[in-house]
Amino acid sequence: MREIIIGDNEKEQRIDRFLLKFFNKSSRANVYKLLRKKTIKVNGVRIKEDYFLKEGDIVQVFLSDESFDSLIREERVMEASDVDINIVYEDDEILVVNKPKGMLTHPDKDEYKETMSTKVYIYLRHLSSRTFKPASIQRLDKNTSGLIIFCKTYESLKRYNQLMRDRMIDKYYITIVSGKIDDSGEIKGFIHKDEIKNKVTFSKEKTNEDDKFCHTKYKLIKRIKGFSLVEIELLTGRTHQIRASLESIGFPIVGDKKYGGKGYRGEKNQLLHCYKIKVEDKVFEASSPEIDEFLNSI
Repeated sequence: MREIIIGDNEKEQRIDRFLLKFFNKSSRANVYKLLRKKTIKVNGVRIKEDYFLKEGDIVQVFLSDESFDSLIREERVMEASDVDINIVYEDDEILVVNKPKGMLTHPDKDEYKETMSTKVYIYLRHLSSRTFKPASIQRLDKNTSGLIIFCKTYESLKRYNQLMRDRMIDKYYITIVSGKIDDSGEIKGFIHKDEIKNKVTFSKEKTNEDDKFCHTKYKLIKRIKGFSLVEIELLTGRTHQIRASLESIGFPIVGDKKYGGKGYRGEKNQLLHCYKIKVEDKVFEASSPEIDEFLNSI
């Protein structure tokens, strides 16, 4: 007899659906047969196929070790290199990756496979269940690179989402703007999004009930030949917040043609990178090859 203890990621699903995933070489008919013949019990009691599992339940399987193992097809645990993801940090709760420029965070109607979420899901598929899949707590625009936190368990997803709502996760970006920006400053205003154009408008005052308040801090790192390398701290997380806010003070991001920027040396999209995240006692950092290459070329 073997025992399976139900954890947080397995709870609240029907026993038949759980068994079909656990015994991934078995047929649906065979799973129902095992339940009918009392070969499988929960907490010592016979249950029907529509029983919903609870955390701490003990699923007892009255089969020989050989028969038990014959119903399971072992899946190979993926390596980061198998799905081409750049892992910055990983523990039992979270995975922090450095998303490259030009890749979507989440699938859309035109792209599914080559997205950061899909690649992470494949890498962590051994942690997935019918009721939970590893998920990110934030997103980056397609042409913005940088750090994204994915949660590996349901409990960590709830905890980190709450930290995000409580503004206890600090996110820092680096970017290159045209011109000589002040040493430091902050930009407060309101963002209005045009869903059709996928573009936002920044204003100092609220002009529409749908406008959302945004707050951005910036600090000069260094000036180089008419450009400024700037660190950005997000106090709110609005669509295109950094890009529209910097344009509003006359310092558009290099390559960001949608928000007043010009392309230099072949740059066609914004040079913007989430390079640092602080959460509790952890600090994660990752560099941007595009920004480094631009700095070395001017």
